[in-house]
Amino acid sequence: MRVSHTTYVEFPAALPLVRATLLDPASLAQICGTQRSGSCWRFEGDLYVLHSQDLGLRLSWQAQPLVAQVPTIHVELQLQDATISTHALIQVVVERPGGAQPFAAHTLRRRIGRWLQGCVRRIEPLLAERRTATLMLTPALELAEAVPVGGASSYRDEQPRRPLVERSNDWADELAMRFPQTVTHFRAMDALDHLERVVRLERGWQRILAGAYDETCHTVDAALNNKLPQYDLIYAGGGLGLLHAALMAQRYGRRILLFDRSEVGCAHREWNISRRELSALVELGLVNWQDLDTVIMREYRDGVVRFYNSPQSDVAARDLWLPEVLNVALDANALLRLMRRKLEAAGAVVLSGRAFRQVRAAEAPGYIEVEVENTATHAREVYSAHLLMDGMGSTSPLALLRHAGHPFAGVCPTVGTVAEGFVQGSAPDELDSSLGDILLSVADAQHGEQLMWEGFPGRSDELTVYLFYYSTIDAQRAARGYSLLDLFEQYFTLLPTYKRPGPDFRHLKPVYGYIPARHSLRRAEAPLLRGVLPVGDAAAQQSPLTFCGFGSHVRNLERTAHLLNFTLDKGLLEPGDLQQINAFQANVSLNWVFSRFMQPWGRPHDVNRLQNLFLEVLNELGVDLATRFFQDRMRWSDYHR
Repeated sequence: MRVSHTTYVEFPAALPLVRATLLDPASLAQICGTQRSGSCWRFEGDLYVLHSQDLGLRLSWQAQPLVAQVPTIHVELQLQDATISTHALIQVVVERPGGAQPFAAHTLRRRIGRWLQGCVRRIEPLLAERRTATLMLTPALELAEAVPVGGASSYRDEQPRRPLVERSNDWADELAMRFPQTVTHFRAMDALDHLERVVRLERGWQRILAGAYDETCHTVDAALNNKLPQYDLIYAGGGLGLLHAALMAQRYGRRILLFDRSEVGCAHREWNISRRELSALVELGLVNWQDLDTVIMREYRDGVVRFYNSPQSDVAARDLWLPEVLNVALDANALLRLMRRKLEAAGAVVLSGRAFRQVRAAEAPGYIEVEVENTATHAREVYSAHLLMDGMGSTSPLALLRHAGHPFAGVCPTVGTVAEGFVQGSAPDELDSSLGDILLSVADAQHGEQLMWEGFPGRSDELTVYLFYYSTIDAQRAARGYSLLDLFEQYFTLLPTYKRPGPDFRHLKPVYGYIPARHSLRRAEAPLLRGVLPVGDAAAQQSPLTFCGFGSHVRNLERTAHLLNFTLDKGLLEPGDLQQINAFQANVSLNWVFSRFMQPWGRPHDVNRLQNLFLEVLNELGVDLATRFFQDRMRWSDYHR
């Protein structure tokens, strides 16, 4: 009776390390669950003579039994280099004396499958031990600090300190021991200050994973009742909230104060949007097209969604071309600086270098005090308003407190750079400045994640490139972490597999962030904090599939600003009233289902196989429906189709 079993797996290590481990007899014995017995091998109580063959990317072993009635076992691995990992097509053939017995063959095939699963599980720790970059982050990075869970002072303990880059470069040298390419490229970009922000951002997400939050960052005090505030609105954070603040000041004449711990008007991501969506800013009177001409870096004739054509897949690749999806590339810094000028021209107060410390709300609605710290002088400052608009991003201490340390269901860790000097041409791995790469994969799963790429040409021959993956936030996944530093190291290694650098290639600046998502069919899962209304990533209302935080914010800007002005006019400032002011879209919340299919669940090519089927369906249903899907404008009838 001859039984064969074939499977496709990923080994989370580079090809040379995988080969060395598999060809090492001691490691092979540990992986397969065998024991050396003189010149023979003992497996499940029987003795075998092992014959191996090394043909580079093809490795095979023939286990010949010493006893006639014992089955012969043949194992063959066809290896495929995935740069940071190794894919393997494994075939096991067992020949047992005797005739074919269907039930016995089925049972044996299941046993082989379970044995292979055990082998794959056992090789992973061996590969981890053999990797050279296994050093833990050093205490100087302050990433491994112990964090109490559930109400811990995770933000209060972050006392102001001189930036790492001002103290010493020793921390970067230590970091380079584990992330050599990342530190080298950040130094070349003169961006060690950004590297420090990445470290700080990781620290915040470690606290999120630990369920830590600061109970003291928001308090309610009856002594503040009946006080008159200095401002109508205080905005914490100078990102997406800056657009909202500019509209509230310019169109509605509201008294605004906006502060940020860094320079107001600086971004560490770039934004893309369609012209149709961008026109909302013009229609609101916030800007005109002449203003936006200085912000728009490039407009593409087309955009493509493409998934890897895996050699193991039985589904052909099918590109999806979308001419009006994310086809306008914006200079995020230029847009934020423009919004800052609009805000200041409307009479608002803008403060840079102010770190949020605490908000105190009156028992009666309509008065809050915000305490901030001047990062240059360490002096405490207090300002008052009717409401605090929380625009402090996905790791906002107020968002963590509101959700008791568990604000998100999913996240897209995202890294990349703005770079120039790629090889230009029409091939998929060359730069065509008239095309945008909306969503691409160029390999099957690597290091357990289906890595995705985005690429948006900017000015001259610049290209903004993102590398990211979709993930849920759960205990099993959290144990592996969501490290931007790890992802940056993979990015610098894998970039040539996406676009080929030319002889004059160089990185100009980094882009990065954690893009969060919630899964809910309700407008809100937790009551708002008194006197606080979240905006932007702090609200996490964007699509969990396309994570268009910028697009979602712009799309809903008129509605949220109008409702906010109405509540201020009518004094409807109870949390229950303010709950209605957000960018929630019921149709977008269903995209959580689609985002789950972007995460590996079995074989390394499962995501690419399914997505190529999905692209075939979208092509059949037409570009209008596909465009609505990627612009978060899906109709209920579209889902049914």
